[in-house]
Amino acid sequence: MKVAILCQQGVMASALTGIIDVLNVANQVMKTAFYQWQIVSLKEEVVISSQGAAFNVDCQLKDLQPIDVLVIIGSQYQGDKHLWQTCQKLNRYAPILSEKLKMSKSPTLVAGCCGVAYAAALGLLDKQRITASWWLEVFFNRYFPQLELDTSPIYLCNQKLYTAGAAQSYIYVMLALIKQQIGTDVAEQVVSWLAIPEPQLSQTAFITSSALDAHQDATVHTVQTHIKAQLRQPFTLKSLASLACVSERTLIRRFKSSVGMTPFDYIRLLRLEKAKELLIYSNHPFADIALSVGYQDHQALAKQFKRHFGKSVAAFREQLVHL
Repeated sequence: MKVAILCQQGVMASALTGIIDVLNVANQVMKTAFYQWQIVSLKEEVVISSQGAAFNVDCQLKDLQPIDVLVIIGSQYQGDKHLWQTCQKLNRYAPILSEKLKMSKSPTLVAGCCGVAYAAALGLLDKQRITASWWLEVFFNRYFPQLELDTSPIYLCNQKLYTAGAAQSYIYVMLALIKQQIGTDVAEQVVSWLAIPEPQLSQTAFITSSALDAHQDATVHTVQTHIKAQLRQPFTLKSLASLACVSERTLIRRFKSSVGMTPFDYIRLLRLEKAKELLIYSNHPFADIALSVGYQDHQALAKQFKRHFGKSVAAFREQLVHL
């Protein structure tokens, strides 16, 4: 299997080396060079990672020969504006990449983190369900609204398309690729050799509300500040819209556009974060914690907690005891 790893300047070094480690160990498990990989750039001879590590390029895009797998690695995220500028730059290479892929007879595509945005800019994702890093929800809604994006899963596999969330998700998506191309036994041996932990089933456990403040909508900021200050109080959409001096429908639309979720999804996230913080730094009974973050029914909060963080309140507290 010939694998081309397409890298931009500022590539995440851990993603690049992690992918190569997984492929290399798979070869060792099978005792054959089943995977042959090369680092491919748009036109550079050396790619510098976001951490400053230099990687010599094996091939430039114009010289790419037929391949079986194309992996598009993201660079370190530096904001939506910078990411969109990079996408526009990549779009100019879409015609040549299209020609190269035609020579390759429909290779498998793997993309993760910002690499999913690069794949979109290269015209490779139309009419297919995809995932990407949770913080890119707003970016995709703004620049690629036609795509069927679901940022909940850690990774998604759809026939010959594999998409994943942030940098370390590459490991799991590559394991899924190995399982599909070679078999479960080899994939499990790679997991054992590299001591790869079980993945979270969802990205929701990694969402942080602070990352949802980086937008320019002053009205939404006003509502967010109010919610944070009155977190234990009940909220209605009508009261929040009145505070923002907009209609309820407009508030929902502007929240989704700026934050990537509805006002009540945002409130739930803040309450779950605060509940988690109190579980870590206090010994309060969970029923008291629930009241302090705005839940009258602590069992309802417990269900939300398990759904969001992937473990029960009891399991989370038990984990803290052993830290």
